[in-house]
Amino acid sequence: MFDSGIGSLSIIKELRREVPAEDLLYFADRAHFPYGSKSHRELHEIIVNTINYLKRFKPKLVVVASNTPSVQVLEEVKKAVTGVPIMGVRPPLKEAARMTRKNHIGILATAGTVHSKELENQIGREVPQHILVTKFNASPIVQLVEEGVHLLDERRTFDVISRVLGDGVGDRIDVMTLSSTHLPFVKRYLNALLPTVKFVDPAQMVAKDVKKFLKFNRMTKKSGSGKLQIMVSDRKREFERSVRAMGVREPVEEVFLTF
Repeated sequence: MFDSGIGSLSIIKELRREVPAEDLLYFADRAHFPYGSKSHRELHEIIVNTINYLKRFKPKLVVVASNTPSVQVLEEVKKAVTGVPIMGVRPPLKEAARMTRKNHIGILATAGTVHSKELENQIGREVPQHILVTKFNASPIVQLVEEGVHLLDERRTFDVISRVLGDGVGDRIDVMTLSSTHLPFVKRYLNALLPTVKFVDPAQMVAKDVKKFLKFNRMTKKSGSGKLQIMVSDRKREFERSVRAMGVREPVEEVFLTF
């Protein structure tokens, strides 16, 4: 699985529960961080090239562990890449729509996702018309998580999240989707700021979908303890500091991309 940095870890945590015997390869593509500021064309090119690069490891499945490309380019990418199954992660809008009692949900996502026509289309398909949807540009929070600020500076983290959310959100909205894989890492801050709001994290759904996919295709590894291999494409030392602070002990290998 891969994303533009730390985000994949929120899905890896769930995968280790659902498919503990499977070996996982985690590629943190920090050379292309952040995905949320890329154009549609740039994003398509990065994702296609990254999956083609990862094919050399002969994966059973590639998980695009980022909402931004999953929402904006995944369907096109699946047509452009052959020889490996691909799965993405999307804002869990159906679940949020089912859960709301105030008929008003929030979507916390990167700038690229928030402003995309693809997210508008997904809202049109999955959210009934009587339910209001408010989108929040969470790119400043994603940046903060990627830099590890949420682990070191509580005040700055609270300030940034408060600015993104604005005032009075908890009075209007009762359910929000965490539509960037970086966002589960600040859930305790979100809960403290908005104690009446339920936050929906799609990581568990993705892990269950991976388990179903492996079972359906008879690829499930039945025994043993899965290994985690970690690769990063830029700023290895800073990345290593962050993952160590999150309790990840596996060695990190730096790789240099030509795209």
